[in-house]
Amino acid sequence: MGVDEEIDRTMEITRKVEITPNLKKFLEKPGVHLSDAMRSGMINLVEEIEARAKKEAPVKSSNLLNSITSDVSTDGKKGEVRATARYAEFVHRGTGLYGPYKQLIRPTTKKALFWPGALHPFRSTKGQKPNPFFDRALSKIDLQAKFGEGIFNHLKKIGIV
Repeated sequence: MGVDEEIDRTMEITRKVEITPNLKKFLEKPGVHLSDAMRSGMINLVEEIEARAKKEAPVKSSNLLNSITSDVSTDGKKGEVRATARYAEFVHRGTGLYGPYKQLIRPTTKKALFWPGALHPFRSTKGQKPNPFFDRALSKIDLQAKFGEGIFNHLKKIGIV
């Protein structure tokens, strides 16, 4: 099992979870389709990660919260949870001194920075501290157990267990 972080150029945070379970004992039973069981397990896992990420995400306007979605491949081998808000990466990784480049934020075209709510223009700013809500969500979940729970529920539903 592995969890990979992927940041693409659209500033979208994505967590991909891949699990390779040993389901040999269930495959020997008639009426069991591996892809259906895998998909049920992955759906259970991905929905749990999505729910936890929504609980951990900071809420100011609910835009970030509403941008957290998930998807599962048809064979059930890959699940994806992503936050598509424009600023999701900046919230998660931080900016300025606290971000990946560890530098002050300075204006590029003007002499000073100003934003709504600022008391006065600034020559530079330290930036925003990271709020790794996806990492916190993942750390609170037993990925293998959630996946297995989904498979078990699927097998129970079709009458195998």
